[in-house]
Amino acid sequence: MAKVDLVCLGDSVVYGYGANKKYAWPYLASRILGIDILNKGENGDTADGMNVRFVEDVVFNRPKEVFIMAGANDILMGIPQAHTQESLDMMIQKARRSDIPVIVGIPLQIDGEMLKNGWFSFYSIEYTMELFAGYRKWLLEYCAKNQIPVIDFQKKFPQYLERAGVSRGFQDGVHPTQDGYKVMADIFCDTYKEIHGIQ
Repeated sequence: MAKVDLVCLGDSVVYGYGANKKYAWPYLASRILGIDILNKGENGDTADGMNVRFVEDVVFNRPKEVFIMAGANDILMGIPQAHTQESLDMMIQKARRSDIPVIVGIPLQIDGEMLKNGWFSFYSIEYTMELFAGYRKWLLEYCAKNQIPVIDFQKKFPQYLERAGVSRGFQDGVHPTQDGYKVMADIFCDTYKEIHGIQ
């Protein structure tokens, strides 16, 4: 089996839900960076689900690196953050035992205004947004402590949307539009280059 450069493990935002497959941000990023990226995003998946399929979807593919972005659905489903944290830590330990370097993605913040008329989460919109922000804080601290590079979509998405002149970044308040996925690809590529010292 040929060794892939990078496996992207995640949920529907990694999969590219709601967009043409060629607009999923991992596909766009692979074209920009010129590397082989295997998209292992699954719609609706949780950190626990990703941990269950980690060996099959990541280790068996023998990638040079793995990108993991987990936790958004956990928050939306009311799964305790401690459980999400444990599942993420288990994935990272599996990667390290297989000598696969890890990059962690911080999930997008939801668009509270867009979601007001069709909310479906376990918690209120306001509290859910607080949970996303709190999860970001924990991820930054955890990754700093464990020397894991981070791609902070939550912080950079609004900045890049404004810079690109994109007025509608989300299709439904959770999943990006095609323009939103393009912005995610730009964020990923810019940060990936910084991590690896690529000009």
